[in-house]
Amino acid sequence: MIVDYSPGEEMSLVEPEDFKSFKLRLRNTSESRPALPGVAFVDDRNVLVAIDAVTQLPGMPGTEEWHAGFRKMIDYAATKGWIDAATNSIRAHVERVP
Repeated sequence: MIVDYSPGEEMSLVEPEDFKSFKLRLRNTSESRPALPGVAFVDDRNVLVAIDAVTQLPGMPGTEEWHAGFRKMIDYAATKGWIDAATNSIRAHVERVP
């Protein structure tokens, strides 16, 4: 699952059925840490993405099956320490694409 961002475009969800990976893809931006709604940079390579924000992104299927798969992904991430309970966010790697 990819949270995709390019300047001048709305963030969107790409590959929403891939519950095995989660990343923020920054395309065509020279900013190392652009201000994005629901996203907090931990460092240049990692972010916290608000779990509720993911379910509001364009590209999210919205089916009961998708929500069940997403919940399982969140539950698994929690066992790995990738959930920030204080902000209800999930950790994601940052991928930069020119």
